[in-house]
Amino acid sequence: MEEVPEDSGNGMVLPSQEDSSSSQQSLFKPSKRSRPSVPVGSPQKKKKRKSSWRRPSARVGYHIHEAEDMLLIVPNLEESAPRAHRKKACRLRKLARSKVCQPKCRQPRRVETPNSEDLSLGQGRQSPSQDSTTSGPGWGDHIPLEILVRIFQVLVASDGAVPFLCRAARVCRLWYDAASHSVLWQKVSLAPPWPPRSKGPPSKVEKRILSSLEWLVPNRFSLLRELSLSHWKNYVPLMLKAVSESCPHLTSLKLSHCQSVTAEALVTLPRACPQLDSLNLQNSQVEAAAVLGFLEAAGKQLRRLWLTYSSQMTSIISLLSNGCCPQLQLLEVDTGIKPNNQHFQLHIEALQAGCPQLQVLRLLNLVWSPKMGGRGVAMGPGFPDLEELCLATSTITYVSDEVLYRLLHRSPRLRVLDLRGCARLTPAGLSSLPCLDLEQLHLGLYGSVIWVALPKEGSPLITWKWHRTLQELDLNGQCYHEEDLRRALAAFSSTGNGYSPILRSLSLKGTQVTVATISSVISSCPDLSYLNLSSCRYLPRGLKKAYRGQAEIQWCLDQLLTTT
Repeated sequence: MEEVPEDSGNGMVLPSQEDSSSSQQSLFKPSKRSRPSVPVGSPQKKKKRKSSWRRPSARVGYHIHEAEDMLLIVPNLEESAPRAHRKKACRLRKLARSKVCQPKCRQPRRVETPNSEDLSLGQGRQSPSQDSTTSGPGWGDHIPLEILVRIFQVLVASDGAVPFLCRAARVCRLWYDAASHSVLWQKVSLAPPWPPRSKGPPSKVEKRILSSLEWLVPNRFSLLRELSLSHWKNYVPLMLKAVSESCPHLTSLKLSHCQSVTAEALVTLPRACPQLDSLNLQNSQVEAAAVLGFLEAAGKQLRRLWLTYSSQMTSIISLLSNGCCPQLQLLEVDTGIKPNNQHFQLHIEALQAGCPQLQVLRLLNLVWSPKMGGRGVAMGPGFPDLEELCLATSTITYVSDEVLYRLLHRSPRLRVLDLRGCARLTPAGLSSLPCLDLEQLHLGLYGSVIWVALPKEGSPLITWKWHRTLQELDLNGQCYHEEDLRRALAAFSSTGNGYSPILRSLSLKGTQVTVATISSVISSCPDLSYLNLSSCRYLPRGLKKAYRGQAEIQWCLDQLLTTT
């Protein structure tokens, strides 16, 4: 079997290796033009077979690796410094030689003389890229520390403290001092950098990260005010314990989708952090007595509370109604991702007496009914400071005109009213509310379970009551007929006495609005930036969609004016 020479890629032919005995015998046959053969068992020949043929890395940009049955040409990733040095050295010698050979009477040709960097390269010193980092200070060393901290404050406000400050601290000594400033670590959001582990001892990576957190909390979080932990499956009590020991200025704590939140870890926070007034435990697995213990410990200092419905909801609402948190301003309860059809009762008058300073009340997708106080019971104190009420739901609702009036009969400052899915309400009940400066009204029906007949007229009572202050109106899925909608939306078309509507968002999806009515609304509302006309049966095809921006809305108006 005759061997085929292999090309190494540089014009040189390399001998290939064969494992069979026949190829070895044919390779070592003596010939007239070749050297005498060497015995197969010769150690000199074995040494020659084991050695790999490589070109010097300084001359070529690759090297050859000899495998079992092939030759691999591997490129060099790093440029060879000696070769570059020889090139510059040769160029310098040629320049010097040409200068010596020139006649004296003739003016020598101007040749660029090499600078100090070129000479240093010719003498085998470091490259310019390496010298620039050690020879002198960079642009970052000329910035005062106070200015650099101000720059970092802008970046932290937009991107967060972590991981930006951790990475900036590794640039240089000045950046380390700036990133270590406590004023930059006032708002921190931490997500677990390791995959969740259900059982077993922590891995080496987790131990290293935990040790870093144990160092980070006392050395950086001395002025921490807002802390957010997201998707922490383990070590939440350990983190909260470190925060309670080193963060006396903490005002807000958010635990989103966290697990293993113990009562002991939550109860110690209000005692160690007297300024803590905000707690968010939505979508987190918390022990049954943890929230109750925290409310009793926090007491009068708590102002904002976010919770997810649990079996302890009745006890929590009862504790709030008894005056446990008299300064509470925001209360939000939702059902999380999984729907919950459990029913609980709410004593409206007791909650009004226990939380008189409440400004925002959100009961999202909950199945609740008001607890009746009996005959002859007077109206409660109400919520005089309430600015937002959200009772949106996609399940069964028991919110009627009477219940809504019990909630809002003394709320003149209401600005946002979200009643999506509340199909029991009527236009007459809404118009009887004492709220005169309403800015957002949401009455859409989004996949709600409707057990009652929807009203088909009376929408003018809603729009003409708040047509001067309404900025967002949602009538999605309502069954008002076209003439009733024409009279209702005419409230935004009247511009008498120098009045101009300030409506910015209008949703009429699935309604019986006509071309003439919607054209008049668009022409009279210059600030309109969102318009939803999806599934409107009386509009021509191609125009039944949502429009965002004044340019798209103007195009819709042009199409409506040209249609027949």
